[in-house]
Amino acid sequence: MSEAVSENPKPGRGAVRVQLDLSAERVAQLDRLVGEAGFSTRKELFNNALALLQWAVKEARRGRTIASVDEANDRFTELNMPFLSDVSHQAAERLGKP
Repeated sequence: MSEAVSENPKPGRGAVRVQLDLSAERVAQLDRLVGEAGFSTRKELFNNALALLQWAVKEARRGRTIASVDEANDRFTELNMPFLSDVSHQAAERLGKP
């Protein structure tokens, strides 16, 4: 994946264009998610994904586990994303925790 950022926002909008080069398969995955989520644009998907990721990082900084909970069966599945573990460990180090 490669990316480009244009620093020339449209007048009056304060927007910055971000361009990603993705494989056709990855674009198809994005478009499926747009449909499954009921979004009308890829931008809407991106904004929601960013909000979810910001929340996950904030929770990881607090030392919390990000997980899916199946209350009916008293089970949970932890989200395994190495960068979230890194965020959690870095926060713990700053606080002097092991």
